[in-house]
Amino acid sequence: MKDLYSSVAPFYSFLAKLVFGSSLVEAKLFHLEGRSLGKILIIGGGDGFDYLDLKHPKYGEFWEKSESMLLHAKKNLHETGLSFYLGDFADSAEVDFDEIWLHFVLDTLKDEEVTEFLETCRSKLSENGKIYLTDFYSPVTSKQKLIHKSMIRFFKVAAAYPRNKVPDYEKFLSEAGLIKTHEKKFKKGWIRSSVWKIRG
Repeated sequence: MKDLYSSVAPFYSFLAKLVFGSSLVEAKLFHLEGRSLGKILIIGGGDGFDYLDLKHPKYGEFWEKSESMLLHAKKNLHETGLSFYLGDFADSAEVDFDEIWLHFVLDTLKDEEVTEFLETCRSKLSENGKIYLTDFYSPVTSKQKLIHKSMIRFFKVAAAYPRNKVPDYEKFLSEAGLIKTHEKKFKKGWIRSSVWKIRG
């Protein structure tokens, strides 16, 4: 498996902070404050830097397709009690996670990949489990549109980024049998964090 993020892994967090300040971290972690963690599945967690203050979960798996990112994550999160895996999270033997974290993951997939990806996610959730989604939506201001366009161009070159615009998250998640229970907007809605559960 080719490591598409090997060239950006060493400075990924620095670049994100330079462009967005603390906004991305706040969006990722808005749901963590003041509560304990059960069985969690983190997919595409990158270098793990944003989870440095993560409390020990009851059980946790961290999956990455980039070996470079995973190596950084193991160093950054060695005290969290997480288990680290390289490859496809579908290979996990666990099928009853309380939480699945999808932080800036869906926007890296082609439309035809999103459906299967979310179906697999749902199959890994416990009956009352939740999916925590944080991602970019359509930019709102002129400045955001310029930054967003520049990011797409950069990652197309650096990491073979496959998209020209963000997915229709609501459509894909709804089709996967999930319903939104909460949402928080950042940067005027350009970045959003939401909580989804299996539709009853």
